[in-house]
Amino acid sequence: MDELPVRLDDLISYVRRQAPGGDALAHLTTAVLLAQQVDDLADHVVGHFVDEARRAGASWTQIGQSMGVTKQAAQKRFVPSGAELFDLLSDGVFDRFTDRAKRALLQARQHAREAGHDRIGSEHIVLGLLAEPAGLAARAIEASGVTLDAVREAVVAGFPPAAGPDRPPRPAHPPFTPGAKRVRDLTVREALRLGHNYLGTEHILLGLLSAEEEPGAQVLTGLGVSRDGVEQCVLAALDELRRRRRAG
Repeated sequence: MDELPVRLDDLISYVRRQAPGGDALAHLTTAVLLAQQVDDLADHVVGHFVDEARRAGASWTQIGQSMGVTKQAAQKRFVPSGAELFDLLSDGVFDRFTDRAKRALLQARQHAREAGHDRIGSEHIVLGLLAEPAGLAARAIEASGVTLDAVREAVVAGFPPAAGPDRPPRPAHPPFTPGAKRVRDLTVREALRLGHNYLGTEHILLGLLSAEEEPGAQVLTGLGVSRDGVEQCVLAALDELRRRRRAG
């Protein structure tokens, strides 16, 4: 293998820059936070190439062999389990979401309940993003030439039927589907890819659009919202925000 793109000395210098004038304990705290970010990056680098291998037609047995683990271990690590539906709102990652992004996820749960659904899917997450019109996600959708109302109508039109009267009562806190867990994982990956240490509505939208097989993503792409277009809009908006802060 070629030389690693980042050297240990580079990371040590980075820690010292983040806590200039700090003592050894301040540097240690910064180093621990950096190590967590590096661990996340490493996990998502592997995840990226697992996804690439799957799209190329590789089996889980082949993927496990390439990783040096069993097929079952590879699947357990990278396949959302229907038996263990993942409630995003109770996970530690939720703390890294911005206030707008947290409200969007809470709104997704509310939309699922109001629609009579017993699971929160990617389509409900889209509605949650629309509930934050000042967020970068909603602004990027509009910049794609699509109104928020048009997205909302398309999502609702594609809703599955609500649970009937003979179905068990809906849970007070419906869990997220495995597909929504996948969106969560891709949200984190998009933030890491862009070098951001927070999770905003823009990262949720990019994560949604990366989960191409999900109903929420298909509604958006069907209306002309593309992942590349959203990313360009988000980066331009963030650049403008940084410029204004420097000017201020």
